[in-house]
Amino acid sequence: MLKAVFYARFHPERGPSVVHQYPNGSIIPAFADQVESQQPLVSWSDVSAYVIPPYEVCNRPFSICAEGHRILGFPVSLEDPKYERNRFTFNVCFVLNETEDVKPWLAAVNKTVAFFQALEEEDGLLQTEEDLPGLRWAGEDGYPAQSTGVVYKLLKSIVEDLNTYEETCIRLNSYHVLNLRLVHPQPPPPKVQAWDVPLLIRDLPSPEHWTWDLTLQRIHPYLDGVNPIQRIAELADVELKLVKRAVRELVFHHRALLLDLFHFQAIYTPTKDFAWFVADVEMQEECARYVALPPTKDPTPHEPQPPISASVLITLYTSLAPSTPLHSFVQTHYTTLLTHCIDIRRLITFGTTKGFLRRIYRYALALDNNNLGLKSQTSRTGEGSAKTGGSSPAKSKSKSNEDAVREFERAWKRAAMSSGWATPPAEPPALLSPGAGGEEGAGREEEVDEKLRGFLDGRHCFDEMRLALRMSERELLARFDGGRLGEVLVFNK
Repeated sequence: MLKAVFYARFHPERGPSVVHQYPNGSIIPAFADQVESQQPLVSWSDVSAYVIPPYEVCNRPFSICAEGHRILGFPVSLEDPKYERNRFTFNVCFVLNETEDVKPWLAAVNKTVAFFQALEEEDGLLQTEEDLPGLRWAGEDGYPAQSTGVVYKLLKSIVEDLNTYEETCIRLNSYHVLNLRLVHPQPPPPKVQAWDVPLLIRDLPSPEHWTWDLTLQRIHPYLDGVNPIQRIAELADVELKLVKRAVRELVFHHRALLLDLFHFQAIYTPTKDFAWFVADVEMQEECARYVALPPTKDPTPHEPQPPISASVLITLYTSLAPSTPLHSFVQTHYTTLLTHCIDIRRLITFGTTKGFLRRIYRYALALDNNNLGLKSQTSRTGEGSAKTGGSSPAKSKSKSNEDAVREFERAWKRAAMSSGWATPPAEPPALLSPGAGGEEGAGREEEVDEKLRGFLDGRHCFDEMRLALRMSERELLARFDGGRLGEVLVFNK
């Protein structure tokens, strides 16, 4: 909060003096209060040497703390023969609490001082106002003279508008307009991953009033809180990095938030903020409205849907534990969910968005990863020698099913990156018959294992593996148990 604003300058006879201040008495005691010895925010005698410094250190921002307050200013010294002593030195200072974050205020202070400098250099307004009849300086009897000058009114508008609206627009005439706005720095949005699920939390402005880029136009129909970013890129036929960039902008502007990939192998548990949900009746009512399934088209009049009470919601949330996958939770509470018509996806989404429910991710770590890489490389070398049978390496091989699929995928990528090529066919070219031999199948399995080994460092969650390899969690666990990847440790975090 802005406590005060004052305009001070170096007067040839008075020395460093406060010409105007708002509120009155914030820096220089008001005339009526001088006898009562009311204390201002700061002592002017203690800070005057910093507010009006020597010429050599002017024209640069400064910040000082005194008596629990922080003074932000930008002393300006104008050199011109028309001034007494050929100098006109002034400052406009903002007074804040010492603990206040100054980042939003720095630009406002600098812009205000630049505005005052323009008033003096272009119109001589600051010097001229001091010569107006009836003008009173801060601390004098009759201050402020409401009908004399514009500086006091300007300071008053700055304080009141910034404290109320965090912005102001003050027009003195057709040439001088002061626009200020407090911009609070925001942390950068979290990194967007391919397995994140974007959910719109605010309606986007109409394309008639807000320009949508091409990526947003393509992906908007698929931002339903269900599709992960990888799936959105495929459905919209847009490059993945462009989708990530668009979603990141939506998150930064508080239009969307990122959810976890919902599946019934996921594990959730309440956080310490769950006590906040238990004590907040309004949030419980909001949750009951959100998680309730819409009524059926032909409801049974004799069996009305029972209301979702707070005790039911609290019981369901407290039943989520680190040892309970979501499918086990649904099996245990199937009757409750069915009786009260509760959408399990919305139940989880509400808890994660409010912050009292968190996802426990599953990771995999290969305990003998180095040996795996060596064995894999040796086996591939041996298999390659056996396949060639001593023939020339330059001899071309027959195209396998996997080669045909890879060519099909590369064609899609080339079409997406070009503007003149025709779209490839919707189906891959005819593949070789399954009877072509088991070597191709073994090669595909080995290629999948090689891709999977890159995720077994304990830093890649199962959601990332599932999307990258197009596998379910059950298929991943089956491969880990198969022994081809060595000993793999699966853990939750």
